[in-house]
Amino acid sequence: MPSELLKQIEATRVARFKSLKPFSLAFVDSLLPEGRKANLKVIGRGVVENAAMQPPINDDHGFTVSYIVVPPGGGAGLHAHKTPEVFIPINGPLTVLIGDDKEELPLAPLDVCSVPTGVMRGFRNHNDFELTVLAMVGGHTGGGSVTWHHEVLSRAAAESGLAVDEAGNLKKLPNFKMPADIEGSAI
Repeated sequence: MPSELLKQIEATRVARFKSLKPFSLAFVDSLLPEGRKANLKVIGRGVVENAAMQPPINDDHGFTVSYIVVPPGGGAGLHAHKTPEVFIPINGPLTVLIGDDKEELPLAPLDVCSVPTGVMRGFRNHNDFELTVLAMVGGHTGGGSVTWHHEVLSRAAAESGLAVDEAGNLKKLPNFKMPADIEGSAI
């Protein structure tokens, strides 16, 4: 018979991958072709722009952990955080973009890239299959709001009708239309 401690840990500190809720509309770049991905929060709320995203392990650990499932051609637009961010591709290679010039840094499966505080970064899945990436962001609040490259913000507003309000949350612009293929998302 399991102890009360084991029951408590399983109820509040275990995240089963198959039970994680994917969010395809998590960030302002989510509807741009190269920003397509599903974010699966695991530990800590951290950096989120969609208030509906809640992790199964929500205690403050001083860092956040997420899986990102990236379709072919998808990824994340250039952005920065106030803390380091770590990317670990699990089942295939990942291209990490570094700096305003989007210099490409290829990672093989299970390689680790730690992007320093304040450095613009993004990533792309150049494979012909869905890629799973483990991502971690430091800090008790996951680094606070995302700082997006101006190009990402202007394209998102024009092409998808998404913007970020002053509190760092997604907001719909008049030209917003929810695509039918967006999973687990509401704003």
